[in-house]
Amino acid sequence: MKKITITLLFLVGAISLKAQDYIPLVVEGKQWNVVLTYVPWPPINRVTDVYKMEGDTMVEGTVYKKLFTTQSEQYANWELCGILRETDEGQVFYRKYRWSHTFEGESMLYDFSIQPGDSICYFDSSCLLLLSKNDTILDDGTVRKRYDFQYKQGGYLMDVRETWVEGIGSELGLLHSGSRFLVGGTYDLLCYYENEDLVWQNPDFNSCYLNTLIVNENEIHSISIHPNPTTSLVTVTGENLRQAEVVDLLGQQVISTQGKGDEIQINMSALPAGIYFVNVTDEDGRKCMRKVVKE
Repeated sequence: MKKITITLLFLVGAISLKAQDYIPLVVEGKQWNVVLTYVPWPPINRVTDVYKMEGDTMVEGTVYKKLFTTQSEQYANWELCGILRETDEGQVFYRKYRWSHTFEGESMLYDFSIQPGDSICYFDSSCLLLLSKNDTILDDGTVRKRYDFQYKQGGYLMDVRETWVEGIGSELGLLHSGSRFLVGGTYDLLCYYENEDLVWQNPDFNSCYLNTLIVNENEIHSISIHPNPTTSLVTVTGENLRQAEVVDLLGQQVISTQGKGDEIQINMSALPAGIYFVNVTDEDGRKCMRKVVKE
């Protein structure tokens, strides 16, 4: 993969530049490397998810672009995670891929047509209020719009900000706009590629791939957890399962559920919204860990 680094300048305030056409987000050939960082819990404190768009599919008469993900540093073993579409007005919709080989209903990820004073909401009364919409520029001269937001919870403004850039998405990663409402961990866009060229690298990190997750050589590979994100029940499916434990980002066990067979159900309704890990053990003592988001 080519390594041509062009620093993206997140400029504050308007820049007098020649107007440009809208730069769409949902375009094949793009790649986002996104790191999840959570409170120190050695040896596990960072995991990188990589996303790319490739190919089209039609669902219920609508054409979508397929989105794939991997945690492989070699960018191998891609898995379908969802589908996206974008309107001419710049609204981006996402449908998550389910374990049952179907797709969840549409949710809006972005609305690049909004104006200062407008809001986009993600979790009930949790919204992003657009403060400003100005021009920003890449070092190669590409002009794009920068969107600066402030978080708003239940009608009250919070001292938390987020930035989008046209054609790239959120500084928190493609799928994670609004994720600062969740507690215990943070997402960050590490690197953004177009047609295998490294267009932007996060200046707060020195790598496009960070992963301190220790992988057990005897790990279970055929595990599915759904729905994810969830508001209450989570179902773990696999073979010969024995136990599932939910651990918070402090490393504390918050739920432990015994099971026997190919399915274990976990009730997370009493847990606060946030990021958790599910540790699964089968009858042979093999283990695996999967991330789950509670909304």
